[in-house]
Amino acid sequence: MTTLTALAPERRIESDHDELLVTTFYRLLGVRDGADPGEIKSAYRALARKYHPDHNSGHPLSERRFRLLAEAYEVLSDAEQREKYDRYGKVALTKRGDQPGFVGGVQRLLTNVEQAIDARRKGQKRRGDDRRLPLEVSLAHAVFGTTIAISVVRTGTCDLCKGNGADPGTGVEACHVCDSRGSIREGTGLLAVDTPCSFCDARGKVALSPCGACVGVGIRERTLEVPVTVPPAAKTGRRLVLRGYGPSGVNGGEAGDLFVELTIKNHPLIERDGDDLRCAVPITITEAVLGGEAVVPLLEGGAVAVRIPPGTRSGQFLRLRGRGGPTEKGARGDVLVRLDIETPVVDSHVARELLTRLDQVSIHPLRASYVRALNQHQASEPGGS
Repeated sequence: MTTLTALAPERRIESDHDELLVTTFYRLLGVRDGADPGEIKSAYRALARKYHPDHNSGHPLSERRFRLLAEAYEVLSDAEQREKYDRYGKVALTKRGDQPGFVGGVQRLLTNVEQAIDARRKGQKRRGDDRRLPLEVSLAHAVFGTTIAISVVRTGTCDLCKGNGADPGTGVEACHVCDSRGSIREGTGLLAVDTPCSFCDARGKVALSPCGACVGVGIRERTLEVPVTVPPAAKTGRRLVLRGYGPSGVNGGEAGDLFVELTIKNHPLIERDGDDLRCAVPITITEAVLGGEAVVPLLEGGAVAVRIPPGTRSGQFLRLRGRGGPTEKGARGDVLVRLDIETPVVDSHVARELLTRLDQVSIHPLRASYVRALNQHQASEPGGS
């Protein structure tokens, strides 16, 4: 039986700082490069039993690790494929990787370059992306300002496994592929790059029974209640920034920002006009002629009664000073109340008679002035003034 915890330091590349491992199918199976077929088969069986999904409740990490082991064994157990792999590496197993001469060399070079560039990009420390979150607020909150709690999803240490990626009561062991380093060396020469170990997800250790809450990665998403301050006089499209509340960064990079974009809900009675507020109040013909009282809603809540002067015209405005929205100087705007005379719906004979009698005894100075001007217009010469 091959011992997996005592690996020989074969096929290592020297660097200025430390000795870096080279990932190979041999290392995945925990055997030396020149291992005979019996050693390879024995090592594969031992690892397959340990990481088979059936022995780990079908856990996704176990399935992925089992596929990596199966791929390595499939190549190393086949003499022809193993010979190609030993000469050219994994690129030899692709469709064009085993082409001889110049064409095959160029193909392998291009593949190595692509892999190196991709690996360097993935290994770089990158800031998380920014995220936009729409937030709908009432007109009152937009005008006077408020603080609203919103739900934000963040990633943090798993509470169940305390970050080690293993189910409570189970242990972890050193990754035999990267020797607990969490990184491996891909490529050779100038194209060699350090990449995260795919077998242990750069953790340097492997959970024998991965945590079900965090899927073995040691971190999980949490929903936080974060207060958002909506300033007074906020308008639709205003963006509020929550620094560091966006998606997490990559490879230790800082988190992105969360931009909260405001949308102001329409109020059924009140509209905003700069620092002022507008409200339309329907009144009857009687109230317009004789005067009366109208009830005007206030945006901060409640209502106030205002006097309707006799002889009010439809569309006439009343001004409530200091009851509008806050201004930049700390004062408040006004409430402009538009009085709209509603034409009554007449359904009965009695009502028609009353309106006819009212029309006969009423004086309509605006209509009389209009009739005089109309008669003068009709009597004038065509094109005259």
